[in-house]
Amino acid sequence: MLVTTSYNPSGELLDKAVRLAGAYNGRVVPRRKYSLEHLRKNYEDNRLLLVTRDEIRYYEDDHAAYFFHPSMALVRVKRMQRGESDLLIEASGTVPGDVIVDCTAGLASDSIVFSYAVGSLGSVTALESEPIPAMLIHEGLALYESEIAELNDAMRRIKVRKTDHLTYLQQLESQSVDVVYFDPMFRSPIEESQAISLLRRNANDEAVSLASIAEARRIARKSIVLKENRDSHEFARLGFEHVLRSTTKTTYGVIRLC
Repeated sequence: MLVTTSYNPSGELLDKAVRLAGAYNGRVVPRRKYSLEHLRKNYEDNRLLLVTRDEIRYYEDDHAAYFFHPSMALVRVKRMQRGESDLLIEASGTVPGDVIVDCTAGLASDSIVFSYAVGSLGSVTALESEPIPAMLIHEGLALYESEIAELNDAMRRIKVRKTDHLTYLQQLESQSVDVVYFDPMFRSPIEESQAISLLRRNANDEAVSLASIAEARRIARKSIVLKENRDSHEFARLGFEHVLRSTTKTTYGVIRLC
């Protein structure tokens, strides 16, 4: 993977590019006056990480840039600040101080909402098995600045772990977390979702296993939540008897443990 900067980078930005290249097995190349396409052709590498002052963008082949953004978490947190409920927080029974494990973080939108809901006394661990999404959320959660201070605080509190969720869950003590959350790549994709389409290229598309649900049952005190297509057979296969009614194409299944 090539790592370069925006035009006329500062010394600080160059240092950041060197750090990222070292952390993610990349190769720093000078930007000078060249286009990104020129760099990729010249160095014969279709994978490129562009480092700017405000964000990092990942390019692969001819696809659109892939980058971190809080997405709908920004809207959802604003609604919660107005006193409105959030369906995920309500379904999971999450309250301030809870300990959350997000097993399939993706770009961490739901992790951000969880982190805002549990506050500074709680904790959210976001697990992502694939290197590109894990890199983008690890860097993005630390860097992104919104106009909402509480949202920024929530992003900074999230602990990102690049790991397979089953392996991670097996290492936790019984009854050690409050909520375990799964939002895997849907078995029946919603093709019109551009954000998910971009994520799918670098995501783990394996279905949640019965072994993972068994581990979640062992470690969770309060609930296990699965997000899926509302007509998905995954709810029944994995033992989610309580599935929320929905007028949208997605919904939540909940296993309540208390």
